[in-house]
Amino acid sequence: MAHNVKDTKKQGWVTLIALVVMAFAVSLGFAPLFELIGEGIAGEIIGSSFGAIFVIILTMFLLNKQTEIEQESKKSERLFDEKVNIYQKIFDICSDMLMDGKLSQDEINRLPFPLIKLQMLASEDVIIAFQEVFNELNRVYDVEGEVVTIQDSDKVEIYRLLSVFSNECRKDLEISDVPVDPEIQRMTVSTISSANKKSNDYTKYEFDGKKLPKNRYVYEVISNHILLNSELTLAEFQDGVLKRDFEGRSGVYETWKTYDEIKELHNSGKSGVFRYFVGKGGDVLNDNELVLRLKDCEICLSRSWGIGHMDVFKESMRSKGIRIE
Repeated sequence: MAHNVKDTKKQGWVTLIALVVMAFAVSLGFAPLFELIGEGIAGEIIGSSFGAIFVIILTMFLLNKQTEIEQESKKSERLFDEKVNIYQKIFDICSDMLMDGKLSQDEINRLPFPLIKLQMLASEDVIIAFQEVFNELNRVYDVEGEVVTIQDSDKVEIYRLLSVFSNECRKDLEISDVPVDPEIQRMTVSTISSANKKSNDYTKYEFDGKKLPKNRYVYEVISNHILLNSELTLAEFQDGVLKRDFEGRSGVYETWKTYDEIKELHNSGKSGVFRYFVGKGGDVLNDNELVLRLKDCEICLSRSWGIGHMDVFKESMRSKGIRIE
């Protein structure tokens, strides 16, 4: 059975002590023993035996030390990978929240387990930094069971706390012993906040007499067309209505995914689920009132539509005879 690092260290100390004791004993008893035995074959045999035993014990100690170093190295590599994975997962979850500007119960429920896992793997400073992020998100999400819009001022604070958390992760991973300069952190948050404000676009698009934001407008146009064409198959939808990779979109930015793919994404713990219309309450597995039903499949439309997509989308729908107003 393989020894763990603690057992290996213990064995190393035992070997070292044995080596010291033997060296001390030899230094005291070697000369009298030779005088007693005298020269000749017997003396040579005794001398060779002591030398061989000394070399064996020394070799055991060196091999044990090498094993200890290898085990520590493997442990450090594994711990580093696990830390990177959990830190990345936390940032992915927070990214989902901030990208769509909304907080749901399901998103909040994804945070406790990473926090618990941090207590197993991370330093105290990392845990405290993430608790601050979690507390701020809980403060913003003040209406349980509802989908809450994150205000710009709240986003700035969340970005600031995430920046602090990122800095603590950096130190914990020993990327650098020197913390990021506070002024650099401040400028980073300021840059992100400014970019976020510039990217916000509140242009409304009209459909059936209602003024709608971009993503909801796309949803209403597509869902209305599906409602009027109940025999539409997935293949027909892909070829004749809206392609997954419309305008080169891919991954979690595809224009739609099947509901089964969304559930698989949710069960795997990967990010991207909340970029799609599934339900109003945020329960991906049970709340599916916004899922669109084709003849042979269920699909979820993307929530991510930029201002640059809209004219191309409308022209594409118009060319296919799909109502857009």
